[in-house]
Amino acid sequence: MSGDRRLAVVTGGARGIGEAIVAALVDAGYRVAIVDVNAKALAKSRDTDIVRSGRALPVELSITDRQAVEREIGRLTDEHGPIAALVNNAGMTLPGSFLDQTDEDWDRIVAVNLTGSFIMAQVCARQMVTENAGAIVNISSVSAHGVRTGPPAYAAAKAGVEGLSRLMAVQLGPFGIRVNTVVVGTTATPWLLSRKTDDELETMRSSTLTGALGEPEDIGATVAFLCSDASKHVTGQLISVSGGQWMP
Repeated sequence: MSGDRRLAVVTGGARGIGEAIVAALVDAGYRVAIVDVNAKALAKSRDTDIVRSGRALPVELSITDRQAVEREIGRLTDEHGPIAALVNNAGMTLPGSFLDQTDEDWDRIVAVNLTGSFIMAQVCARQMVTENAGAIVNISSVSAHGVRTGPPAYAAAKAGVEGLSRLMAVQLGPFGIRVNTVVVGTTATPWLLSRKTDDELETMRSSTLTGALGEPEDIGATVAFLCSDASKHVTGQLISVSGGQWMP
């Protein structure tokens, strides 16, 4: 069933996987708030057909700023009605390994990937409770399961997102709110493709059971399903979209 222009909020929605999630939800019938801290990416999104048509709404926002989140979510619901779906996609990482991870980088990575997801989910869920309905999808990574190397803060933050999601599913279920997590594998975003050599990309492809990298649209389609009535009996789940890089 389509969203029938119900409101969905997608963080990190102006680029990469987030952009594909926005497109999938718009196709499913939602009006989508594109939440992003990157003003340049948001400015680019304003030139797209879905924004010009009013089906998507760019919102510049730092998800780690609780007061700003509360203000913007309040404004969105006042102007466009209750939030039917939230997708916590925003994330960031920095170079580093366990032995050289700095406290400053740890705090920054955890703040965006975990604390920001908590703030957005709590603010939106408090509004969803009044409607006794809603869907929340949190985006995690195979890094949380030791599949890829990288900074420990990112792996820890994404593992925290998965634990938080399950707790949310338990505590929000009685209010008609479903919470699921999409565990993302190596995905052919413009950011990845611009930074890896052909040999590195081939190594990444060989790490999957399908012999291919994921596409941002693969994530978008899964998220759209989890926000739809077709998944009305699905909650508390980790769903791997990784070509078999990680299997629950």
